[in-house]
Amino acid sequence: MTFDTGVTNERLGRIVEEAASEVYIFSADDFRFRLVNKGARENLGYSDSEISELTPWDLKPEFSKDEFLSLIRPLLSGETERLYFETVHRRKNGTEYNVAVQLQLFEEDGDCVFYAAIQDITDQRLLEKETRELARRLDAILDNTTMSVFVMDERQQCIFMNRAAEKLTGYALHETTGRPLHDVIHHTYPDGRPFPISECAIDRAFPQNAGTQGEEVFVHKDGSFYPVAFTASPIRNDEAQVVGTIIEVREISEEKRNEEARKLLMHEVDHRARNILSIVQSLTRLTAADDLETYKEVLAGRINALARAQTSLADRRWEGGRLEDVVRQELEALCTKDSIEVRGPEVALSPEQVQPISMLLHELATNANKYGAWSRVDGRVSVTWTLAERQVILQWRETGGPKVVAPTREGFGSLLKSSVVRQIKGTITRTWEPAGLVVEVAFPL
Repeated sequence: MTFDTGVTNERLGRIVEEAASEVYIFSADDFRFRLVNKGARENLGYSDSEISELTPWDLKPEFSKDEFLSLIRPLLSGETERLYFETVHRRKNGTEYNVAVQLQLFEEDGDCVFYAAIQDITDQRLLEKETRELARRLDAILDNTTMSVFVMDERQQCIFMNRAAEKLTGYALHETTGRPLHDVIHHTYPDGRPFPISECAIDRAFPQNAGTQGEEVFVHKDGSFYPVAFTASPIRNDEAQVVGTIIEVREISEEKRNEEARKLLMHEVDHRARNILSIVQSLTRLTAADDLETYKEVLAGRINALARAQTSLADRRWEGGRLEDVVRQELEALCTKDSIEVRGPEVALSPEQVQPISMLLHELATNANKYGAWSRVDGRVSVTWTLAERQVILQWRETGGPKVVAPTREGFGSLLKSSVVRQIKGTITRTWEPAGLVVEVAFPL
């Protein structure tokens, strides 16, 4: 079979002219363009006559003449038959676009010419740039979130851990390679029994093709255990086949501690509420007075003392209180600050000590208001204490009041003082000095 060379060349010319990619042919001698197809001319914005005066490096702002000649030297020397590279083309109007170039060297009528097939890859490079930017943002989000994120493949091996996950587990990603994530951080129950992967709710998301969530206990790299809340979801490909699992995890040690503390607190509140009601009932029954108004006043004062003690405890989460705070609260509730002196070292009271001491101080302050130092304008009360070998000695001293004498009988107030002192395993002594009442209470911490 023979071909009509003229017809064939004409057809090839039309094919090249109408080709979707850009086609360039230029001389290996002067590097002037001999042929530039329609697609290239329209994209570049040059006419036939204009482009015939140009060279390849005129279109490529990234290359000087010497750099371009250095690039194509392997073709000229015969080291390779084709060159592939990416570069930028500049249009007549100054705009640029990305191109992928395939360059070959041919002999034509005794001359060497270069054939360049060029594909516009601007959209592809833009997409790649946007993808890289999106990946960068996702990486930034994942690395800065406090939520630990793991991605496992179809073998349940970890292929991604964000920074929070590495911090949570103590493992870097490369340390988990080659074995299921479960065998790294979830292999043992807290009691020491082995934890088979078949019993793992997290790993169940993959074979069962369904999301799951709940709480588990992980094993840190240092061997310690810590509780976590997790959500595990299957990862599907375009054909909806499960190809892995994504796991979100957060440590809940603090939540567990808070929950336990809340339960203890509720128990403590219940216990103390019952105790308070019992005390109020006793106060209601045993408080004595000559008339109803006096009874109401005395009872209200004692209940208010209880309330202040409870408020002090609640402010410190039922963990006790400072002796100085308890003293000042009770004294300042019944008298002005300028008639009070409070002095002593730092003493932390237990929750069981706050209420009795508040009640004791309330009774002493009430008596000082009615019969003692605070019943006179110039009367003063000082409350001081010392601390030695975990023994507190608290002294109440009144001055500037009326002349005092020892009572001939004990009322409920005196019985209450003795009772609350016994609650703190202490002792109480009272001395009626000419200058005023002195009460000394000693109790252990």
